[in-house]
Amino acid sequence: MRILLAIFSFSITIFLALLILPQVNSFSQVTETSKKVSPESPIVINSDRLEVDQRKRLIIFEGKVRARTDDMVVECQKMIVYYLDSPTKKGSNMEARRIDKIIALGNVTINRSDGAIARAGKAVFYQNEDKAVLTENPSVRQGPDFVEGHRITLFLKENRSIIEGSETKRVKATIFPKEEKPK
Repeated sequence: MRILLAIFSFSITIFLALLILPQVNSFSQVTETSKKVSPESPIVINSDRLEVDQRKRLIIFEGKVRARTDDMVVECQKMIVYYLDSPTKKGSNMEARRIDKIIALGNVTINRSDGAIARAGKAVFYQNEDKAVLTENPSVRQGPDFVEGHRITLFLKENRSIIEGSETKRVKATIFPKEEKPK
């Protein structure tokens, strides 16, 4: 029973951590729809295997991992969730848990409801810093616009990104001009 309660509380915490990701958009402003996602909305995570290690404070989802919220879907081969224990809540036997970071590995794809798609071999979501770092051949596409580089850092609350190149892989961006809508 204790493991079921832990898994349930982790699912809620994972949802809250992933909920900030829909605010990222490399090419346009945050939409009103993405701002209205409810924190009570569930996250559904499917995988072939789930392992919880309370001593190491981590949860590992393996094999065709698919995490779905109201506004996005994250797919990968392995997802590792690192959490921090907080002091026990008053009137409760259970410790509160906070996400420290989430690592998605292996063919990571992030599909957003606004049509943006990010791909990478590895994505690390830092909860306290409100940022995500995509590495291992990262790219972001929204409509015909496309950007790729050695490393892409998404600052989730600031609606800004940094795309970095390396000695072997330069930054490449393909951006199509948008027509202004008549007023």
